[in-house]
Amino acid sequence: MYWPCSVPQAFTARANNGITVNGDDHDGSRPSTAGDEGKTEEESARPIRAVTDQIVDFCSSRHDHLLASISASGLFIWSTRPTVVLALYRRSDKSIESYGPNKSVIFKPDSTVVAIHTERGYLLIFAIESDYNNRVLQQQVHHLHGQSRRQSTRRHFGVDDSVGLVEVLLRFRRALKIDAGINRAIATDNDILVATTKPSAIQCIRWEPRQDGPQTQTQVLSKLSWMNRTGLAYLSFDRAMDLMVWVGEDGSAYATRRANPRLARSPSSDNSTQGDRTAGAAATPLFDGHCFHRSSDGRAEFAAINARFSLIAVAVETGQIVCYAAKDYAGNIPRSHVLQPGPVTSASGRIRCLRWSPDGYCLFVGYEHGWSLFSVFGKEGASSFGCNRWHAETNGDDWLLGIRTAAWTANGGELFLASGDEKIWRLEMSRSAAIGCFSCANLVRALLQTPSEIMIYRGHELPDLTAISNDTPLWHHTQFPAIYLNNQHPIRLSVVSQDGRYVAIAGRRGLAHYSVNSGRWKTFADSTTENSFAVRGGMCWFNHLLAVATENSGGYDLRLYSRELELGREALDAEPFSKPIAFVGPSGDDSLLVYTHENILYHYIIDASEQRPQLVQVGQMALHGVVRAPGRVRSVSWVVSESQLRNGDPSRDVEFASVLFLLDDKLVLLQSSRGRDEEQKYELRVLAQHVEFYILMRDQLYFNFNRPDESVPPTPSVGTMLDRMGRQGQHSLRDSLWIFSGRDLQLWPDVREVLGQAAQEGVSRTRSLVSVPVDFYPLSILLTKGVVLGIEGELVQRRNLTFGQWRTRIRTQLFLPYVLQHQLVASNGSSAAAFGLAHQYQHLSYFPHALEILLHQVLDSEHERERSSKEGEIGEAGEGESLPAVLSFLQMALPLTSYLWTIVSCVRKTELSYWPTLFRHLEPPLGLFEQALHLDDLKTASGFLIIMHGLEEQEQQQEQDEETGTGTGMVERHVGRLMQLAQAKGDFEMCADLARFLIGVDASGRALRRVVDEVSFTKGVQVETEEQKKEGQVVGLGVDLALDGSEAGPADEDGQDQVQ
Repeated sequence: MYWPCSVPQAFTARANNGITVNGDDHDGSRPSTAGDEGKTEEESARPIRAVTDQIVDFCSSRHDHLLASISASGLFIWSTRPTVVLALYRRSDKSIESYGPNKSVIFKPDSTVVAIHTERGYLLIFAIESDYNNRVLQQQVHHLHGQSRRQSTRRHFGVDDSVGLVEVLLRFRRALKIDAGINRAIATDNDILVATTKPSAIQCIRWEPRQDGPQTQTQVLSKLSWMNRTGLAYLSFDRAMDLMVWVGEDGSAYATRRANPRLARSPSSDNSTQGDRTAGAAATPLFDGHCFHRSSDGRAEFAAINARFSLIAVAVETGQIVCYAAKDYAGNIPRSHVLQPGPVTSASGRIRCLRWSPDGYCLFVGYEHGWSLFSVFGKEGASSFGCNRWHAETNGDDWLLGIRTAAWTANGGELFLASGDEKIWRLEMSRSAAIGCFSCANLVRALLQTPSEIMIYRGHELPDLTAISNDTPLWHHTQFPAIYLNNQHPIRLSVVSQDGRYVAIAGRRGLAHYSVNSGRWKTFADSTTENSFAVRGGMCWFNHLLAVATENSGGYDLRLYSRELELGREALDAEPFSKPIAFVGPSGDDSLLVYTHENILYHYIIDASEQRPQLVQVGQMALHGVVRAPGRVRSVSWVVSESQLRNGDPSRDVEFASVLFLLDDKLVLLQSSRGRDEEQKYELRVLAQHVEFYILMRDQLYFNFNRPDESVPPTPSVGTMLDRMGRQGQHSLRDSLWIFSGRDLQLWPDVREVLGQAAQEGVSRTRSLVSVPVDFYPLSILLTKGVVLGIEGELVQRRNLTFGQWRTRIRTQLFLPYVLQHQLVASNGSSAAAFGLAHQYQHLSYFPHALEILLHQVLDSEHERERSSKEGEIGEAGEGESLPAVLSFLQMALPLTSYLWTIVSCVRKTELSYWPTLFRHLEPPLGLFEQALHLDDLKTASGFLIIMHGLEEQEQQQEQDEETGTGTGMVERHVGRLMQLAQAKGDFEMCADLARFLIGVDASGRALRRVVDEVSFTKGVQVETEEQKKEGQVVGLGVDLALDGSEAGPADEDGQDQVQ
């Protein structure tokens, strides 16, 4: 997932700002590249100012190094790093009058040509030429110190900044008239695809004119049997999937591909693409397609393709985004899920743009009145709708108020936004490192990556409450090494070690690694060696050893580097492969799993017994015919039995292993078995779908039970926790499997049960899945603390600042109540597992609070079940036994004092109508009150006193026999007992609270006077002055008591608050 960070930067360029530019002076019939030399300055500026310099549209090149933006009269070519204008083309008065103002812009995929669609139906084609002999934005250095400055720059930053950027030239090529009108235009490798207006058709116009064939091809939409008779309003194309999405004017959406028909040829013109004169009519259809979204499901307006997860996002006019799964090219495109913005649709406005991040893990949605970021399966990570709109309007933060278009750059690290004014905003993004490198350590250690730094969560070693506090600096920040970042930007991969001591990063080429303890980076001293390979397939740490999957000029290999040695020409060890590596990851203490595009899973062991560590292959598993697309595998783990791990031969692990694949969004289980002829077979089962990530705690045990600071008593030591797990291993979460599906976090408490049930019954009948609802994006599971850790984007706007700033805020959720509820309720009332799990977490300072949440959840479910049964609805079998089971568990798992306080805390935070449901399975409140008094727990006893009064009032209301003073005798008697005990202990604050409560029960004050007299607070009830007596009040116990029986306003309100 992605989150915005830092302060956005604003960039502005104007077509009439005095920069030396090119111009065109043709009238539309005769393309030329003449300039504006014949015009005066006023004549040249007049039409440009009339059209304004607001950003109309922009787009990025395929490799994100260039950005093209247009105003109504100008074309700007930007460099994305640094963000500067490299070239500007200003259109003349005659050009705007002939062709119309600019409307949209597209790049040719190789970034050598850019095309502008004008409002009068023209395509203006411009060539982008790079002059490598000339440089721009050069650093100016005084000649006396130029040599030393140049050497210093090279030494510290790796390159000479005075070289600058390559000069870019824009040259006008031609103007193409589309007689049928233009609705939309998109770019492919060879053609510009134009959706025309009248007639409704698709024209394919070649980027480069050819001599031996037609320059255009036309497909009339009415001749496509699979399409409705409608025009096209929007086009989207994805090169990786070779798929287009057409959005019709009637609100339907079609998935289409280019066919390869034999085309009819006819004469064509270089300057015109008139459908009547070109080779427009094809003998056979040019496109094959299928309708996957109909207007009855919501009128479609925009669409975006996610090649990584094979998804198509369709924005409908209601503000929803409907996602479809493109399973094949034959029209099998079912609905996957729906994304809904947080605020109501009327507040967000209509959708203006959809942009998937380059890796496909995040969707940016721009609305008329703001924007939102969603994870791939629907969890909202950040939104601008919560901003102070008056503050944003005052400070000119238009990027918060509405978005016209957007573009991702820097491999997803930056997002460019345009809101419709003259500014382009650049917003930096932070993201989970597991996106670029799916590593178990990245998930548990919660490693975040920004364009310039990494952030490591360090709360694992802190006390319980400190580890989840926003007031404590819980992130270790470190900047990327300047030399490596400058040469290899952007950073694509980062991975942290299991113990959190080391971090490795990889950019376009080479790698670098960092020690958290020393704060030092290590990079290649030789730039040639650094540029000789690229990391492809991931990295992982084994203590101080780094395993890296690389691609180089000689092929593919798996390398081993040591943090303790300098990065040089040779690695510690290298294992060659014939095919690219798709994934590399650890398993256990010394095992390494390597999955390649050859569809083979290799098992390696790192042998560190020798002086030079080595990679030793001990097994392999051929998966031909099992996994169809090796390139779509995101992660691989396996589960081997304990007996095999302890006593078995490592070379036979592949025979006993159950393999987990994360294939796109599906978590797949691969189990091996032996047939009658002893032939090994594999059975593939889908455990879950829409999986964004998973964590197998068997591989994470070292992370979650790392030794904390022994000076902090609330956190149990590693030895204690592991000892408990040794005694109750079958009831721990050390073998749990966690998945996040975009909405809820889910887990199987024991993955071994999943394997057994999958083999016997089928996964669809597995009932051991536990759901933990979260309203934030989870980053990590703090297993020893019973907490799910996540973050959310937070916008900071202050009156003393003229800008808004994004930062990440820690969010937490206890998972312990949900697991205990499942073990007590869903597991046929078996409490052994629940007791075993509770025993491991009983030392946490917030353990009673977790059990209070458990009781509240079950009470709420029981109350709803009773209400449904009264209305004639049938609940699930066994639901009626859940509340007694939980109450029995609490009574046995907690000391009596904590048990009584948990009951009081839960009841006081619950509606009054729920109380009878609970006390039908409990001892009457009076008996619990007596128990609290016997334990000398006055605070808990006072809570039960309020409960008794609340139940008594409810009974009176039901009997419709409520009178002033009725029923206060019992409450008055018990208040007196409590006040007497509190007086004896010197707890006068408790006495004051009881007095205010009694005033809420009896507003006349008579009951309080009797209790005070009984307890012998004689000084507190006497009138001390005649003036106070004339005013009708006495002073005592910090409350105002009216002598004439009138209501005491503030005291009565306090008393009622106590009752509620």
